[in-house]
Amino acid sequence: METTFHDLTFETEPGLVFTPRPTTERLVDVALERIGNRPARVADVGTGSGVIAITLARLAPQIEVWANDVCANALTLARQNADLLDTVVHFAKGDLLEGMPRDLDLIVANLPYLAPTASGYEGEPARAVFSTGDGFDHYRRLLASAADHLTADGGVIIQVPGEVLEAERSELPWLRGRVDALVARAA
Repeated sequence: METTFHDLTFETEPGLVFTPRPTTERLVDVALERIGNRPARVADVGTGSGVIAITLARLAPQIEVWANDVCANALTLARQNADLLDTVVHFAKGDLLEGMPRDLDLIVANLPYLAPTASGYEGEPARAVFSTGDGFDHYRRLLASAADHLTADGGVIIQVPGEVLEAERSELPWLRGRVDALVARAA
């Protein structure tokens, strides 16, 4: 099945990877604004079909993009998409920051953020939609280890329900607090 993301055409496979949504284009736009025209090393954590990583690499050819996923089949699809769009992305199999370099300028992520009790996502793979506990455990784990992979002036951009959040390395405690506030607001 084909889908369009940021005016690029990607192959996707319902049931294997989360179907890219237009709302995620905002995450890419914020990342592109942050990068500007400078060289940078960027990681897309939990890449799925690769739309975020590949779009960043296509629209900012001066950057080096890394992408990972825990699902080998998702990585195969992401590699196929990169090949179809003649785009270089470094892919690695791993959970969160496993397989990623330790000198990243930017980490981007649209991870599962729904509690297992949420509804309305039938047909989407559970591992790409739901996180454990209150739904934000993946983000808590990512933010706890992000500083170890970022340069001194690096940052993180994540997508959560209804918004894209951005933080500098020094602001990671604030971002963790913001995630916890989202949980409290939803309760």
